Amino acid sequence: MITNEFNHSQEYLDYLKTLSSEFFLDILENSFIEVTVTDKDGNVLYANPACLEYHGISAEKMWKLNFLTSFQGFWTPPSTATAVEKKRTIISRQRSLLTDEEHITITTPLYNPDHELVMLVYNTLKRESFVEFDLDYLNQEKKTDVDEEPKDKKGSREEHTKASNNIVGRSYVLYQTLHKLKKAAKSDIPILLLGESGVGKSLIAKFIHDCSPRKANPFISINCASIPDNLIESELFGYVPYAFTGASPKGKKGLVEMADNGTLFLDEIGELLPNIQVKLLDFLENQRFTSVGGLESKTVNTRIITATNKNLAELVAKNTFREDLYWRINGITQTIPSLRERRDDIFPIAQYFLKEYNKKYSQNKVFSNQVIESLIQYDWPGNVRQLKNAVEQMAVMSLGSVIGSDKLPEQLGAFFANEGIKKKQVIFDDLVENYKRGIIEDYYEIYDNINDMAESLGLSQTTAYRLVNKYIKK
Repeated sequence: MITNEFNHSQEYLDYLKTLSSEFFLDILENSFIEVTVTDKDGNVLYANPACLEYHGISAEKMWKLNFLTSFQGFWTPPSTATAVEKKRTIISRQRSLLTDEEHITITTPLYNPDHELVMLVYNTLKRESFVEFDLDYLNQEKKTDVDEEPKDKKGSREEHTKASNNIVGRSYVLYQTLHKLKKAAKSDIPILLLGESGVGKSLIAKFIHDCSPRKANPFISINCASIPDNLIESELFGYVPYAFTGASPKGKKGLVEMADNGTLFLDEIGELLPNIQVKLLDFLENQRFTSVGGLESKTVNTRIITATNKNLAELVAKNTFREDLYWRINGITQTIPSLRERRDDIFPIAQYFLKEYNKKYSQNKVFSNQVIESLIQYDWPGNVRQLKNAVEQMAVMSLGSVIGSDKLPEQLGAFFANEGIKKKQVIFDDLVENYKRGIIEDYYEIYDNINDMAESLGLSQTTAYRLVNKYIKK
């Protein structure tokens, strides 16, 4: 029997043994607080639904996960090593290095009668778990209206790498991308976002704004390809009264001015006409512009973020995009990885969208294991946008509570039905290895010696040297 700090009487222990395993399982499965149990090496033995929901991982995947190595480097300070060293429960307040989110973790090591470590129990409570209390001693007059819709007690548990604006994922490549852009957000250097259509460049731009000193001011987004050529200049820079036929007698502010002290995001920047490129370049150089039909220059303090899925260098070579503007907008350039480059984000994103559509259509559907594997294996040429549409289609078209593989969208069905295409074998252990390799590579570059790196990651020096030899010094 595993020892603990409680000295129960024999009578009470005998009583506990009369209770069924289903009794204790019901308690754990319905606990609002996350409960995770691992063996002494960190391999997950049990995770309750609150934990699975927060991490966006199915029970089958979590069960094969090493809890220590998979999330190593994402939360600081690590608690396991301290709990094992001191051989007692450790209560820690931890911060996400990605999102700045805080949570409280209670780590308890359990030992057998021979004082050998057998397992570790983690209880975790997010600092933002309680958005609104049903009962609050600070507000005794508040009463719960029985006629109101019941509040979703789990609604505030988002994906653990959800930075803002519905950015969902837990891959290390996404972590690296957001970490770099979070640093860049503190400056006013123009940022150019590259990436395939549908990867979420608009959400990333909003993330940058929300991480910047400008976050309390406007964020305005415009898709340059969606505005007719004859209107784009007036949309960006505004116009004076009666500037052209059909113009408002009151004139109109442009988006550049509306975003003063904030951020203007120009998506599909490669679609701008040469004359607009000249005017945009002048604004970037001097923070001034002239409205259409106007004579006086206006000065604003607007940060510009741009994005495109085209190769701007090729457009420069073809003389369809100004070289001076190209060098002006890419002070910091970041390519947003496609879904096929971060497959371990696919399931959490799909889960997030399914929760949204369950709420929208007043249903409670889940993916079957076959569907989950299919989603992860597919290449998603349309990226997050395509995945979102696919999830909605499956949520609407499936009849039962479980979404089966027969409800996969046509393009996915054709992909897996094609005998000439071999299914990609996505092995969860490989994804974990990618996490570990990326973390060790990054920390090895940051720290001058391996001992400092080991201390920062909460590893023993022996383990740190072994991982460096494995991933770096091959």
